[in-house]
Amino acid sequence: YVVLLVDVSGSMMPPDRLPLLKQGFRLFAQQLRDEDRVAIVSYADGTRVVLEPTAGKEKGKILDAIDSLRGGGGTAGGEGLKRAYEMAERNFDPKAVNRVILATDGDFNVGTVDQDALETLVADQRKTGIALTTLGFGQGNYNDALAEQLADVGDGNHAYIDTEREARKVLVQEMGATLMTIARD
Repeated sequence: YVVLLVDVSGSMMPPDRLPLLKQGFRLFAQQLRDEDRVAIVSYADGTRVVLEPTAGKEKGKILDAIDSLRGGGGTAGGEGLKRAYEMAERNFDPKAVNRVILATDGDFNVGTVDQDALETLVADQRKTGIALTTLGFGQGNYNDALAEQLADVGDGNHAYIDTEREARKVLVQEMGATLMTIARD
């Protein structure tokens, strides 16, 4: 079970950010198995549930939700993380991999921005069985250090995506393998 947490702030507008992210998530959605479940939460000035937990076999619904993502506004990343984790907790599946995938171009500048508070949130969630993977998009203000640190604390991995080829590698080849590996563990 995966909650995609997507940064849709104004800084995500360039082609190598939100448009590339949407392209990558479309590829990711195409490989979902029928029994997989995915939800999407977005954040900018506030947070929004874009897609309630949906079965992998409902690809059209998932793709429509990805296509509906639009950029603009601030970056309330801390609130976004809290909302994504709440959804992951509510729909926790003890027999599945439970993971939040944070896709962002960098800094959280609205709301909970204290790195220690974010790390504590992520660490507490990891103990309940919800891992965090972080995906970085775009160049410029991308805060690699924070995203990598959160992924480490969250028992997940971190990847930087700047081309469609890299998106395919991370979201199709590696993500499929990562989810399978964790399921076997």
